[in-house]
Amino acid sequence: MSRRRSIYKLPKFKLKHKTITAIGTLIAFGLAILSAVSLFTNSQALSFWRDFLGNYLGVMKFSAPVIFALSGLVLTKARWRFAQTNVLLGFILLVLSFSSLIAAVKFDRGGAIGQTLWSELSSFVTSPGAAALLIVVFLVGLVVFFNTSLQQIFGIFIWVFNTLQKLVKPLFNRQRTFEAKHIPIKVSGVDERPVAPKPQLPTTKGPIIADVLVQNVAGKGVVWKYPPASLLSDKVGSAADRGDVKKSADIIEKTLDSFGVQADVAEVNGGPAVTQYALKISAGTKISKIANLQHDLALALATPTGTVRIEAPIPGKSLVGIEVPNHSLEIVGLKHVLASDEMAHHKSKLAVALGRDTSSKPMIVDIDKMPHILIAGTTGSGKSVMINAFIGSLLFRNSPDELKLILIDPKRVELTGYNGIPHLLTPVITEPEKILSSLKWAMAEMDRRYKLFQSVGVRNITGYNEMSGFQALPYIVIVIDELADLMMFAPVEIEDAITRIAQLARATGIHLVVATQRPSVDVITGLIKANIPCRIAFNVSSMIDSRVILDGPGAEKLLGRGDMLYLPPVA
Repeated sequence: MSRRRSIYKLPKFKLKHKTITAIGTLIAFGLAILSAVSLFTNSQALSFWRDFLGNYLGVMKFSAPVIFALSGLVLTKARWRFAQTNVLLGFILLVLSFSSLIAAVKFDRGGAIGQTLWSELSSFVTSPGAAALLIVVFLVGLVVFFNTSLQQIFGIFIWVFNTLQKLVKPLFNRQRTFEAKHIPIKVSGVDERPVAPKPQLPTTKGPIIADVLVQNVAGKGVVWKYPPASLLSDKVGSAADRGDVKKSADIIEKTLDSFGVQADVAEVNGGPAVTQYALKISAGTKISKIANLQHDLALALATPTGTVRIEAPIPGKSLVGIEVPNHSLEIVGLKHVLASDEMAHHKSKLAVALGRDTSSKPMIVDIDKMPHILIAGTTGSGKSVMINAFIGSLLFRNSPDELKLILIDPKRVELTGYNGIPHLLTPVITEPEKILSSLKWAMAEMDRRYKLFQSVGVRNITGYNEMSGFQALPYIVIVIDELADLMMFAPVEIEDAITRIAQLARATGIHLVVATQRPSVDVITGLIKANIPCRIAFNVSSMIDSRVILDGPGAEKLLGRGDMLYLPPVA
């Protein structure tokens, strides 16, 4: 006899992942409300839930609404600071470790969870070991909750302690004042002669020194007085000694001819550090053949440094340049570059003096078009002088309402002289703990400006200031004098901050000037290089360092006396 097939089928019950998440979110928020009502009211109907939380969490039962609320926020995946998994996990670690420590002090106040954890840990690693382990778990919970480093956590503790100390100290230093009673005392045997009243000094409520003239201070309704160029020195030293230029040109032509290369010196450009001989080569000659003869040319010319640099070809010309070091260098003064026609006719507020090129023409670059710059070179090659030239150029062309500076100087001696100028957003930062905070502030300011641009419908700071009719938002230039020290302190956080600012901050008027004397791959990482296309290379110790900063050789052959290779962002 065959089995009869059932005519009834159970309905399929399958929920989507979003539906399950929504149910979990509602349950979590419902438990949060239930816990809050039961703990903060005397409702008899919810006494069972209040007793349940008290039995398991002890005095930490008041954290239950927070745990359930954070769980609901995490399930919603909302873009909110506290709707993060690390916040929930860190808070749970804090509650568990703190309830266990409470159980160590007063066993019945720790709840079932705290009592169990303390009993198991103390039996396994003794009571002192359990206390130390729970303190470590508590600190781990803080680090996970705030998603930061341990140094930042200790910095928060120190800040809270100092704040409480400032608030409490006046209470203990308050002196009790008593009203003095005038009690006449009669003294016998003393002549009662009238005593002249003690002269009273005139008291003034204002300052002792009045009519102090304060100039060059930006403020509302104050016309900024730009510093005069006379503050800069006119002294530049003697002219460069280039030797016998005609003789050197003949030597270059004869040396190349001896190796089968037909070339004529078309022009000679005299720069402050090198003299460039521009060659016009015959058709069919490979440039690589000339580049391979640089050591032979240096030997024939008897150059002071024993090297020559070949630029093949010269940008914008169908010529090959051979740069021969001068016998003595010419000092380029900042005043002469700032007073040049190129600087006077430059419209950008962020135009800075770079120096003079191989033709002794002033080089003016615009930080706004860079928009960030990376500087590298060995100690004494000219990095700090270049940074000071950049800052000086900005100060001569901008008022405090137009430009703000953040100067970061881990070496403590290069930029601290700028303390006190009104362009600074903060005093020169020298402590590593404050450097990361300043970069985080810059990222927050960048986000704030983007929201401001979105609200008014403009794309960048130039459009916003044009719409305002005045310099509503100042440019912000962040100068970092030594990147290697920062990367040793917090490499991941510093790299992330610099990368984010370099990627997004151009439209908001925030620019980076980063310098380092150690251009290695662990300092100038791939992300930093990719987002800072503009580079300046001074003399470096090896070809590897030159490839890191310039993506090619050449910087290792520089003289190390202020001469540089400039890689523009459009190169």
